[in-house]
Amino acid sequence: MLEQYTIQNEYLKVTIKKKGAELCSVQDPSGFEYMWQAGEIWPRHAPNLFPIVGSLLDHQYEYEGALYDMSHHGFARNMDFDMLHQSEHSVSFVLSDSADTLMSYPFQFTFLITYVLAVDTLEQRFRVINTDSKNIPVSFGAHPAFNASPVSDYSIVFSDQENVRSNQLSGPYISDQEVGIIEGNVIRLDSHTFDNDALIFQKLRSKEVSLVHNKSNHKITMDISAFPYLGIWAKPGASYVCLEPWQGLADYETHSKRIEDKKGIVLIEEGAELKKGFTMTFTK
Repeated sequence: MLEQYTIQNEYLKVTIKKKGAELCSVQDPSGFEYMWQAGEIWPRHAPNLFPIVGSLLDHQYEYEGALYDMSHHGFARNMDFDMLHQSEHSVSFVLSDSADTLMSYPFQFTFLITYVLAVDTLEQRFRVINTDSKNIPVSFGAHPAFNASPVSDYSIVFSDQENVRSNQLSGPYISDQEVGIIEGNVIRLDSHTFDNDALIFQKLRSKEVSLVHNKSNHKITMDISAFPYLGIWAKPGASYVCLEPWQGLADYETHSKRIEDKKGIVLIEEGAELKKGFTMTFTK
C-alpha cells in the first residue's frame, strides 16, 4: 500500500502520495473525483518533473565534458519524498540528493513541494535550494491529469486571445514544425487533438488556462503566470486531459546536449534558491 497524506476543508479533500509527492485525488463533498485515477492507459495521476522537463536528446546531457544519462522528465517522479510537515490544509514534501541521484545528476540540492488548500483552490509550490558549492542547472514542472470523459465534451479556454502556435514533437523531441490550434482563446478538443502527442506553447499571453466542460459549469482553472511554458496532453482515446505548467522543455532535435544550453534551464547559484507555484481552482 502506497503511503498517502490527506488535506481537506469543507470544499475539497486532497490526497498526495509519498512517491513522487504526487497529487492523486481531489474530491468534492459528494465524492466527485477531479483527478485521473491512473488507469491502464496511463498509470500516473500528476507526476512532478525534476530536474528536467521532457526528454534529453538520446536521454543524455553533457556537463563539464562528461555525459550523464537521465530518463524522460527526470527522476523525482519515481522517488520517495519525505513528508516535512502537515496541517489540516497544507502538506510539504522534500527530496534531497543521494547516491542514486548523483549518478545521473552530479549536484547537491533540496527540492520541496508544498500543497496548500484554500476554499476551492489548491496551490502547488516548488522550491529548489542549491546546497552545492557550484551552480546547479534546474528545470521542473507539473503534469496533472484531470478526468474528462469524453474528451470531445471539453474545451481548453485561455484567459486572453492568443496568436501563438503549438510546437510539434518528433518522437520525444521538439521539431521545427508548428501548428495553429487556438481559435481566438479556445481549443476545441476532439478524439484527434493529441494524435501527434502533446501541444506545447511558448510565450502565451494568458495568465490562466481552463479545462471547461461544454455542457455544464464544470471546469478546472489553472494560474500559469509564473511559468514560461505550457504543455497540454492526453493519450489518444483516454478520458483525461493534462494541463502542465513547465519551467523547461524537451530538447530540440538540434540541441547541443550541453545542460546549460537546454531551453528553460535555470542556473541556481551556490546557496541560492528558485521558487515558483501555480494554483488549480475546481468548479463542478
